[in-house]
Amino acid sequence: MRRFLCGVRFWLAVFFACVMVAGNAGATGAAEIAENQAGATAAALDAVPVYKIYVHKVSHTLELYRDGEVYKRYGCATGMNTGDKQRPGDHRTPFSWGYVMASIPGAEPWTPSEYVPFVVDEVVYAGHWTHDFGDGKGEIAGAYGPWFISLNTGWDGIGIHGTHDENSIGTNASEGCIRLRNADVQELKDIICQVNGGIGVQVVISED
Repeated sequence: MRRFLCGVRFWLAVFFACVMVAGNAGATGAAEIAENQAGATAAALDAVPVYKIYVHKVSHTLELYRDGEVYKRYGCATGMNTGDKQRPGDHRTPFSWGYVMASIPGAEPWTPSEYVPFVVDEVVYAGHWTHDFGDGKGEIAGAYGPWFISLNTGWDGIGIHGTHDENSIGTNASEGCIRLRNADVQELKDIICQVNGGIGVQVVISED
């Protein structure tokens, strides 16, 4: 009987030892999986590009930066009147924040976008939009091209969009917005919208 009990105790000890080993192995494996997943997530976040747009009014150039380096460069048209925007309807492209409540920390009126960048707040399909430029030609179809990239600038209605008149690119021709060729605004939209639908991309407009 004693031999039998000793045998039972021996095999129970072996059984529990195996269970403990298996448990430790499972815990180690789960920890390794969790660690690998965390590493993959961090790597994916690091891989998300950061885009920023610079508009140079005098040279009529829009530059798209990716992770701090110029990624794309486009010709553009800006407001038909030069200088910083002073009031609605003055046909100037702003480079400083306006009076409209902007909900951006530090965006006080007349703060240059160089110090507190404007931001993309909406990307809207504009292929069906029309506009009357007040030149006697009436409503113009396709006046904004395929897309309107709305900017929070502290002024109403400022954005980056296409045009019905690509000959205006490289001139002071708009009512205050930034015009691109239709193919260029399509490409710009496709690129920035890869991250958060383009919302939050910073935009700096400068008088150079």
